[in-house]
Amino acid sequence: MNRDFDIVLLGATGFAGGHAAERLAKVAPDGLSWAVAGRRADALAALSKRLGCGHVVADVEDTESLTALARSTRVLLTTAGPFAKLGGPVADACVAERTHYADLTGEVPFMRGLIDRHHARAKAEGTTLLPASGFDSVPAELAAFTAMEEARRRGVRLASLRTVYRLRGGLNGGTLASAIDIMENGDRRLLADPYSLVPNASASGPERRALADPTRPVFDETGGRYVAPFFMGAINRRVVRRMIELARAGESPAIEGDLIDGLGDTFRYDEYQSVSKGRGWLAAWTTTALLGAGVGLLSTGVGRRLARRFGPSPGEGPSEETLRKGLTRMTTTAFLEGGGTFVIEQDMQGDPGNAATVRILVEVGLALAAGEAQGGGVLTPVSALGARLRERLGSTGQHSVTVDQRPAPG
Repeated sequence: MNRDFDIVLLGATGFAGGHAAERLAKVAPDGLSWAVAGRRADALAALSKRLGCGHVVADVEDTESLTALARSTRVLLTTAGPFAKLGGPVADACVAERTHYADLTGEVPFMRGLIDRHHARAKAEGTTLLPASGFDSVPAELAAFTAMEEARRRGVRLASLRTVYRLRGGLNGGTLASAIDIMENGDRRLLADPYSLVPNASASGPERRALADPTRPVFDETGGRYVAPFFMGAINRRVVRRMIELARAGESPAIEGDLIDGLGDTFRYDEYQSVSKGRGWLAAWTTTALLGAGVGLLSTGVGRRLARRFGPSPGEGPSEETLRKGLTRMTTTAFLEGGGTFVIEQDMQGDPGNAATVRILVEVGLALAAGEAQGGGVLTPVSALGARLRERLGSTGQHSVTVDQRPAPG
């Protein structure tokens, strides 16, 4: 079927969407036909004129407009969240029209809904759906994928991976709205299940409990300090687990099957954040307590009302200076069966939840438009694109993934 566009970006008049549109205008290759989409016709027309692209008027509450939108393009990228409220009809239209799809969601219940509703059909028809195509959770996937490659090269097996984040950046209103919606409407049992993105997983109760999310600080030998559980770790851990289980089931052509052989029988992936330049025992425990208090507060109606009143609203976000000066360093220590370690470093320029996440989404979209995805279904970005996504991000000059050949301390 002929399509009007190679890529359409839905949500382009919002904060993240606006930056994604700017990014696309800057990096789109010659010959790529793309457009911005949303419900505000005047704003879209002005934006498309400034960026030199097309525009499509569509409303997530209008099924016919979404069908026409999906039918107009080969790839649909969306930043319009919260996805539990706004994303379902968009993905539905994409599956119906066999249009590849990617988004910025970090909402586990929404992702599980996509899997339950669409994975079988999309797989059969070769339609690729890639939720979590941003800072949640591509860097985590790349850390695990690169560690699996290195373990194969060394002929060793991975007992576990521990990623420690050092971050500088801000918060946008869309991210806050998604967090509030998860705490208000999410299934708590689903959120707590490490296999929540792997339907019909055969793991036993004790196996699931052994993979429970970290709740206490640990001492990170590689960095030489105590670190606190990472506030987005629960999301990233589940996406990494889906990537692994897709590969184990032979549903991830971009990940070679023998990479799975390098995972130990009790393999786990965990994430923490560095919160101090010193050893940081007190800072790590304080951060952990504050994180728990924040989650507890958002679990209450009063807490959610306070967050909506005093936090950024959808469409708002950090200043341009914050976006530019933000950065991320991820240090992933691979612990090997029988002892020994190696380290993977990942560096990203720009605010992690905004500049970096937009850069990742755009590269995923360009890869989909170039036909680089392998396999259909509700996949993860790395399970669909493998090493090619790492190469694409590296070519931006703003995202690097390297293996430190020196053994980690301890």
